[in-house]
Amino acid sequence: AHRGADGTAIFAISDQKDVALEIQVTNEPSDPERPQRDGDDAHEALLTATFPPELPYSAMRLFDGRAAPEKPVICLANQNGSQVECELGNPLKRGSQVHFYLILSTLGVTIQTTDLAVELALSTISEQPGLEPVVARARVVFELPVSVTGVAVPPRLFFGGVVRGESAMRRESQVGSAVRFEVTVANRGPSLKTLGSASLTLLWPHELRNGKWLLYPLSLELAVGTGQHVACQPAANPLRLALVRAPGPVGTR
Repeated sequence: AHRGADGTAIFAISDQKDVALEIQVTNEPSDPERPQRDGDDAHEALLTATFPPELPYSAMRLFDGRAAPEKPVICLANQNGSQVECELGNPLKRGSQVHFYLILSTLGVTIQTTDLAVELALSTISEQPGLEPVVARARVVFELPVSVTGVAVPPRLFFGGVVRGESAMRRESQVGSAVRFEVTVANRGPSLKTLGSASLTLLWPHELRNGKWLLYPLSLELAVGTGQHVACQPAANPLRLALVRAPGPVGTR
């Protein structure tokens, strides 16, 4: 995750199944210039992490898997992964630190998820004034490798024929030369699945300044499979002209 201008972490969700929350716990004197004033061993040091429903606990990983810790961190989660308790040491010695990752599943994240918050609470039976919970927050953005391309067939048109008023038009042949716009949307990444759905808005030169038609939509269809087409909204052919032939996926005149 990178950070926004305000310092808040930003999770860019694409196809990853989990994310890692870095945890670093230290037991250092509160005043480095007067180290003898405090900073004793912390007995029964425990970290309790509480997760939102969209981001349940999955596993724990050491910060450096090659180096064996002096005392292993043991994490136990509840049944639905909404909370985990990690034993940091008994005691967590003075001047020591514990560094590890909490692996969280993204299966509950949907397109409606805008932010996530994890509460981290430290506890110890040793004297530790001012030990308040910390909330780790992140904003969520979705990144999908989607591309849109379009082509007009034919690429050039010429105006001609008899000019008719809108009320006099009855058939497709009376609205001018046909042009077919073929628009292709490609997703080079994984299926949206739980991330929701995608929509495409098409804009074209609809009318002239005097309110006369410039490009009249005869047919607007989405091809979702071989031989399968779904009508778009709003519906095309608002004048209900008689169509003399089957137009392409996106047909206008």
